[in-house]
Amino acid sequence: MMTKRSIFFLWLVLMLYAAVQASLVANSGSVPFVGVFLYNLIAENFRLLSIWAMLCFAGRYVQQWHIGKQILVYAAWVLATSLMLIGANLSIVFVGGRDSAFLNIWNNKHWILLQNVLENGLIIAGFVVARYRREIGEQKERERELRLLNTQMELAALRAQLNPHFLFNALNVVNALVGVQPDEARRVLEMLSDLLRYTLESDKREMVRLQEELDFVQKYLALEQARFGKRLQYRIEADETLLDALIPPMLLQPLVENAVKHGISPKASGGKVSVSIAPEQGGKRLVVEICDNGIGLQHSMNTHSTGIGLVNIASRLEKLFGGSAAFTMRNNGTDTGGGVTVSLVLPIA
Repeated sequence: MMTKRSIFFLWLVLMLYAAVQASLVANSGSVPFVGVFLYNLIAENFRLLSIWAMLCFAGRYVQQWHIGKQILVYAAWVLATSLMLIGANLSIVFVGGRDSAFLNIWNNKHWILLQNVLENGLIIAGFVVARYRREIGEQKERERELRLLNTQMELAALRAQLNPHFLFNALNVVNALVGVQPDEARRVLEMLSDLLRYTLESDKREMVRLQEELDFVQKYLALEQARFGKRLQYRIEADETLLDALIPPMLLQPLVENAVKHGISPKASGGKVSVSIAPEQGGKRLVVEICDNGIGLQHSMNTHSTGIGLVNIASRLEKLFGGSAAFTMRNNGTDTGGGVTVSLVLPIA
């Protein structure tokens, strides 16, 4: 959409152009400058009004269309405006009783139409190029912010998942199992190794397959289950048609960790964490739900323990997908066992 400054600048340019045209016409014959300037003034203001209307329409609708369709719309506007300008000129001179001027315009209508097409085409092309340059600049700024946000998210994920406290707990589990269940201790070490490897590799990728992220989450929950024993149960279900869909790495694990750490762990009897993934109705997005039957939001969550991580996830989704992604969190009803459900809606890539 045109700003007030751009409208004023274009109006000034068109008025100067009308004055130059009037000067050239007046110097080439006996036509007075004032009369020609007034005719051109009316025509150029009509052109400005048409440009303003077109760019407002383009800003709201046309720029969202395919590039080929945009070109057709702009070309049709250029031709239509050029024809209307000739019609406006003919009407003005006819009302003014300038029969000779009317005939002159009519006899040279093809050349005048070509001139108007070139003028209108250059004007609209200038605004379209300026708009695309602005959008490219905004896209580069969003990409810069996304890179920074990804770095912060990766560091937060490393601190949350692979911090000394987590490693200490995992190694304690291994130590307890070595003497009595050496095979189980070996399995836990292998899972811990896989977690470390995936985290380091995911730093180098912007997207991973859903199957890879779910394997990572499953190993994390298996490690936690080895620590909590029967107090922690988990279930992961995913539609097989979505396993190759691409999602940001380390997106689900912080949410699963919150469910275990702040929902199940404080509950004496323990609980269950469920991860389910299904296509949204229509098939264009996938829906992830992470549900626990722990102690609930009002008891477990606060801005110091989880707020920063959740804000980072929401910001990351906003930068990656804009309004096509959604992130919500709610307490479950007592009739469903209590706890918390976190929902993510992501476009399928």
